[in-house]
Amino acid sequence: MNENHDRKSDRLTASRARILKAAGEVFLEIGFERTSVDQIAAVARMSKQSIYELFPNKQALFEAAVRDALDMGRSRLAFVEPSTNVEQTLSEFGEGLFRGFADAVNFGLFRASIVAATHFPELADELHEDRIARSRKLADYLETLMDNGTLQQADPLLTASRFGGLAVQGSRYFLGTPLPAEIARQAIVRSAIELFLHGYAGMAEIDDMDLANLTDAPLPPAIESKVAVRLSPEKVQRLMDAVLAEFLEHGFPAAKINRAASAAQSSTATVYRHFSSKENLLRHVVEREIHTTSQVTLQADLAGDAQTALAALARQVLDWHLMPQNIALHRLLIQESDLVPDLAARFYDVRVAVAGRALTSLLETHGLPKPNSAAIRAFYVLATFAARFMTLTTVPEPAQRDSYSGECARLFLRGLAMPPLREDR
Repeated sequence: MNENHDRKSDRLTASRARILKAAGEVFLEIGFERTSVDQIAAVARMSKQSIYELFPNKQALFEAAVRDALDMGRSRLAFVEPSTNVEQTLSEFGEGLFRGFADAVNFGLFRASIVAATHFPELADELHEDRIARSRKLADYLETLMDNGTLQQADPLLTASRFGGLAVQGSRYFLGTPLPAEIARQAIVRSAIELFLHGYAGMAEIDDMDLANLTDAPLPPAIESKVAVRLSPEKVQRLMDAVLAEFLEHGFPAAKINRAASAAQSSTATVYRHFSSKENLLRHVVEREIHTTSQVTLQADLAGDAQTALAALARQVLDWHLMPQNIALHRLLIQESDLVPDLAARFYDVRVAVAGRALTSLLETHGLPKPNSAAIRAFYVLATFAARFMTLTTVPEPAQRDSYSGECARLFLRGLAMPPLREDR
C-alpha cells in the first residue's frame, strides 16, 4: 500500500516538474497573455487534463511557473568576492550582473514581473524582493567601505541597487535596444563605475549612445485610407485616445478594436479601412506618443547651487516618469518589444533626450562640464531609479521622491568616493 502511494507521489512530483518546466519556457518566452494551456501541454507532451489535475487554471500555473524559474535563477546566481581594489570589485560585480541580466530567463522574469504587478500583487512583491536580494552582497561590501571612510555615507542597499541600474542602463535593453556585445558591456560598466565613484565629468563616451535629433521626433505619417472617406482630425484624435486606452488597460494581445472603436464613436470597419491591422494601430499610437513626448520641456529651477538645482530637475524627471500613463505605456512596450522594437527603443531614447536637454542647460548655467550622451543616459537612469517602478504596485510618496532625487544629484555630480571630488576636477 505504501509502495503504491509512494509511486503515485513520485509520478505526481515528476509530472509537476515537467509541467512547470514547460510552462516556464512558454510563459517566459511569449508572456502570460499569449500563452495557452494547450501550448504548455504540447511542450510538456501531456494532456490538458493532466495539467488541470495539478493546477486549477492558467493563473495558478503562471504563479507556480514563475516561482519555479525564480528558484532556479537563485541557484545560478554567482556572487563576487570583494577585494581591497574597489574598482575591480565593482567591475566584476557589474559585468556579472550584466551577464545575468542578458539571460533570456531574466528577460522573461522581468516581463512576468509586469504581469504580476497588474494581476498578482503577492508574486510581484516576491519578484521585487528577489531583485533586491541580488544586491545584498554588494550592499554589504559598500557598507564596509562607508564605515572605513572609503565611500561617503549612504543607504548601502539603495546605493547597490543604483549601481546595478547604472551597470545595465536601467530599462533600456528591455525596450527594444539590442543587447550590446561583451566589449561594449565592459565599457558601460566602466562608465558606471566612473560616475559611481567620481561623478559624471570623467565619463567616457560610448558607442551607440548618441541622442542627437531625438527631441525633434516627427508626427507619424498621415493616415492613408483605402477608400475616399477620410477621418477628420477630431475623429482621428478621439480614435487614437480610445485605442491607446484599450492597449494600456488590456495589453496588446487582449485588446479589442471593436471596443476601442465603440468608445471613439466609430465603427470597426472604419478603423480597419484606415489601419488594416491591430499592429498598425499600435505603431501609429506609439509614434504619436513619441512625438508628443519629444515636445515636452522640463524647466529646472536654477536657484541655489548646482546640486540643489539638479535635485529639483531629478524630481521633475521622476514625477514625469511616474505618471500612471507613462508607467502603463512602458509596461506595454516592454511586453511588446519583440513586436515593435524600433518604437520601444525610440520611446525610451526620446524620454532620455528630453531630460538630457534640461540637464545640459542646467549644468552649463552653473559653469559645469557639458554632459556627453553616456552621462545623460546615466542621469536618466539615476533620476528614474532604473526599472524599479516598472514592476512595483505602488509609487513613492513625495518625501521619498525628494530623497531619491537628492541622492541622484549628489551621486551624479560628485560620486561616492572620498574625498568627494578628485583633485584634478
